[in-house]
Amino acid sequence: MASKPETDELQEIFCYGVTENLWIMGGPTNNGGIVFQWLKDVLGEKEVEQALANGTSAYDLLTNHAKGVKPGAEGLLFLPFLNGERAPYWDANARGSFIGLTLSHKKEHMIRAGLEGVIFSMYSIGQALERLAGEPTQIFASGGFARSPLWLQIVADMFGQDVHVPVSHQSSAWGAAWFGLYALGEVPSLSAIKEHIPMSSTIVPNANHHALYQELYQTYSELYFSLKPHFQTLAAFQRGSSVK
Repeated sequence: MASKPETDELQEIFCYGVTENLWIMGGPTNNGGIVFQWLKDVLGEKEVEQALANGTSAYDLLTNHAKGVKPGAEGLLFLPFLNGERAPYWDANARGSFIGLTLSHKKEHMIRAGLEGVIFSMYSIGQALERLAGEPTQIFASGGFARSPLWLQIVADMFGQDVHVPVSHQSSAWGAAWFGLYALGEVPSLSAIKEHIPMSSTIVPNANHHALYQELYQTYSELYFSLKPHFQTLAAFQRGSSVK
């Protein structure tokens, strides 16, 4: 939230009015949990069968594989743009890519790289927000991915900050309800919600992992721009047409 509009010529994030004197900044991504779903559908046939037989979660089984891989997936990076991308690139033609595949990489490396790729994307949005709003003082995680301890640890390690996890993973619904209470005059302010959010845990970053992710992010951030000229051609072939 900001007390005045914060925008720049890059237009990497959104900024729109919430009340007469408050604006909200943010960046949406097309590729969050859907990337994990794709990994499950493509790589997780055995895990799906085990989950159905044992009453467990296929996602947990896949995450357990990824836990055994070191941060950075032994030199394997994943651009998670399976569904095009919104912030910060706003490019419907963007495509997903594994970069650095070798014979030594296995399914668990691809899963780990996929999970890390989603957070690299979030980090790129965070960089755009930081440029306009300054360095964040606190990071909160909610939504389905916040159920994964591994994914939360990757967030903490990549951002190099503590990640605070509310009890409820439905923060959007919680916030919407608070807006309704505020409109009805039942609560004194929007900011008062901070006193009414039960917290579950705090994930602490690993400094060595943070340094590694910072180094890898330099490569990740350059890969999109290196591949962008080819994305339009690939998108055209997917649609069954050609680029003149």
